[in-house]
Amino acid sequence: MDALPPSFLHHHLPQSPLLQLHDNIICNIRRQYIDTRTQTNLSKLNADHKQELDVHTEHMSIVVERRRRADVLERMMKAHKSTSPVWDSESLEVIAMKWTPITIIFVVGFVLIWSSLKAL
Repeated sequence: MDALPPSFLHHHLPQSPLLQLHDNIICNIRRQYIDTRTQTNLSKLNADHKQELDVHTEHMSIVVERRRRADVLERMMKAHKSTSPVWDSESLEVIAMKWTPITIIFVVGFVLIWSSLKAL
């Protein structure tokens, strides 16, 4: 397109608003990268952005490390928790904890009533 004469471009190629918009955007970007002051500012901006990214990454690595330590501690606590071979299931443990006192009270009451009736 650069080799074509300007009169050919204006007469033979239709200019849509969308093409003009893209052309303006490309020209603005070209100007920024050609201007050395803008290049310096862009490099400073990118360097600062890299620093912020490092800070976020550092915070994220601290969070991940804390989570890993908490998981290891939780696994160690579960491993050291002694489980009786009698109470393998949680439902058996619940039944035993709930019904053992009730059964003891019932048996003691039955023995007391039986002994008082036997004494008569």
